[in-house]
Amino acid sequence: ETIGDKGRSVLAPAAIVASFLLLLLGGLLEPSLVEAQVSGTPAVEYRDIPYIGSRNLVWIVAQLHLLLAGFVLGVPIFAWLCEVVGWKTGNKRYDKLAKEFTKLLTSSYATTALFGGILLFLLISFYPKLMTYLTDIFFPSFLFYCLLFLLETATLYLYWYGWDAMVEGNKKIFHIFLGFLLNFFAFFIMIVPNSWATFQASPVVIAEGTDFQRVWAATWNPTWWPVNIHRIIANVVLGGY
Repeated sequence: ETIGDKGRSVLAPAAIVASFLLLLLGGLLEPSLVEAQVSGTPAVEYRDIPYIGSRNLVWIVAQLHLLLAGFVLGVPIFAWLCEVVGWKTGNKRYDKLAKEFTKLLTSSYATTALFGGILLFLLISFYPKLMTYLTDIFFPSFLFYCLLFLLETATLYLYWYGWDAMVEGNKKIFHIFLGFLLNFFAFFIMIVPNSWATFQASPVVIAEGTDFQRVWAATWNPTWWPVNIHRIIANVVLGGY
């Protein structure tokens, strides 16, 4: 693979990731923009599309995003464990296997971000009232999620493109540390959105207080930890599924 090919393979996922973040920023700004543009008129609460229905369309895109996200979260665990075993035993086959696992992430990661951006766009378009309500509650966690997404993206490409340059000695140890960071950021990228989903399925009273107090009350709901434990087990045992 030439340097030019590598550059193009980086730019394509990076462009998709940038688009996803712009869409997320649009979701944060959307309530204020709607209020400014349609002041004095009733706000649209729900939109539908003929034949397929907005609920079905959102479900299809969300399911595809979740399946890809499970793959993206599960594969780095296997890759990192294989690399650690290869490093400890000196068996290069494990290191090669870990690299082949990681190679799958460069395309699947970008595709996951693409479907995530499409899902966000659909939710804002079809459920504006719901998204306004969730944004008002979870605004701090949205910013935290953006930061985690940027950190994971940077770590992933350092981990993948630094593989051949970090094969011996302290460089290898640092590369293994990058793999640990990749899984660390992925863990929090998993549990933060779980709070948004479980909040909608759990009886939670949002008390008055600061933005951080309100988001923590919404996050610490009765089903948040059970869902997180299930997702962790699924990622480790079943590779995300």
